[in-house]
Amino acid sequence: MNQKKYYIQLFIICIGTLFLSHELAKINTPYFFSSHYWIPTLFFLSTTFLINKLLTNGDKASKEFVFKTLAMSMARLLGCMIFVFIYSLVNKSGALAFTCHFMIAYLVFTVFELSFLLKYIKQPSN
Repeated sequence: MNQKKYYIQLFIICIGTLFLSHELAKINTPYFFSSHYWIPTLFFLSTTFLINKLLTNGDKASKEFVFKTLAMSMARLLGCMIFVFIYSLVNKSGALAFTCHFMIAYLVFTVFELSFLLKYIKQPSN
């Protein structure tokens, strides 16, 4: 897959997620009212970028690619849980809203990452 196209799509996903979180943060409910709505998007931008770099290095037809993909998914999920747990310890009053924003970003970036991986796997090897 063309890396430039991937980065443009990643940028659009980031802007869209930030906009969605920003608009939801304006709602005065305990589920979404947060001044830290942008943190999950930065977290997922960095992890998605890192996972892309790690997964696209090497042969995608090998069994190692499957194990790397599963390991990255598990590591990301564990990192997410640790990140939300630490935030909830630091800011107990805003933990619910942060977690809601985090889950929205998690879903958006997971769908993006899976769609990228499916396109990447279906491409013929060079």
